[in-house]
Amino acid sequence: MSRSKQKYNQPGPDKGLSEEQLLHYLQGRLPADEQHLIEEILLEDPFLNDAVEGLAGIKDKEQISHITTQLNLRLRRQIKEKKTLRRERRRFRPDRHAWIYILIVLLLIILSWVLIKQITGG
Repeated sequence: MSRSKQKYNQPGPDKGLSEEQLLHYLQGRLPADEQHLIEEILLEDPFLNDAVEGLAGIKDKEQISHITTQLNLRLRRQIKEKKTLRRERRRFRPDRHAWIYILIVLLLIILSWVLIKQITGG
């Protein structure tokens, strides 16, 4: 069995398909048995099936690679932005009111300590 046939007959552990496999499938450059295997995988995964149907609607099959590259870049950028926002939200940044409340509590503690010392005669 050739190396390319082994690649198609052995999808990953999650039965996912590589970009190259999908492009060959959409371009009709696969033997019937490999095409049938990919169709079985598509039947099991409705999300992947929808994605392939969307890609099949593109007239110029050579643009698919460019489109997927652009989508991947955009997705990576969005993920990076979300991670940055999450980190910023986790960071403790008390506002002006929080500092005022902390100062009031400290003053009350000090005032209470002074009063207790005067009452007890210390």
